[in-house]
Amino acid sequence: MTITKKPSRPKKTEEPRDAIASAYIEATEKRAKTESASAAAAVKKASAKPKVKSELPPAEPAEAASALIKEKKSKEKGKEKDKAKKKKHKKKEAVIIRFEDAQLAGIDTSADALGLSRAAWVRMVVARALAKA
Repeated sequence: MTITKKPSRPKKTEEPRDAIASAYIEATEKRAKTESASAAAAVKKASAKPKVKSELPPAEPAEAASALIKEKKSKEKGKEKDKAKKKKHKKKEAVIIRFEDAQLAGIDTSADALGLSRAAWVRMVVARALAKA
């Protein structure tokens, strides 16, 4: 058996990385120049337009806050009404069924035989009984 060394990997040159980095730097510099030129043009346009006073007086912060609070309250009331309507239309109702200990043992063995939980087995039996009726 002969042991040989793996050939070493060729060294990566720095040229491709340097080319990518320099291209990125040039692109960001060009973008910065165009953005500064467009910002300067926007400032010139804004300064050229005469400023017009608003016809409406500015709203006070307290008034604006109270308006927002009123809107939120009205939305919450609408949601509460929707929830009340949904509760009325629910068709499901919780039911409590009590079993004797001896009955529970029989239910558990039947449920285990079918690979079901006790609750699932009870639902299945009730559903079958209702289907027959």
